[in-house]
Amino acid sequence: MQIEGFTPEPLPKAATSSAPSQAQDEAKLQEACKQFETLFLTQMFAQMRKSASAGSSGIMGGGQGEEMFQGMLDEERAKNWAQEGGVGLANLLFQQMKQQNL
Repeated sequence: MQIEGFTPEPLPKAATSSAPSQAQDEAKLQEACKQFETLFLTQMFAQMRKSASAGSSGIMGGGQGEEMFQGMLDEERAKNWAQEGGVGLANLLFQQMKQQNL
């Protein structure tokens, strides 16, 4: 599914030909955008799981341990997906924030 404005491509590498401080700032901005996308995806996974498992006891019988495990699993999946390009939210944020800083 393609959403207008979202590109599933990974973020571009920070420019190395510009001033070192600008390249460092871009790298920090890219990392912050990836972290935001990770947070977004983690919340999305949690809501999807919550709606899909309404009323069921879960794979391991439910309980606090399973909730903790599912939360950590969702977070790791979101991190991996965001590092591989995710849904394009990090790229979109990066491009818009980069333009505002110029």
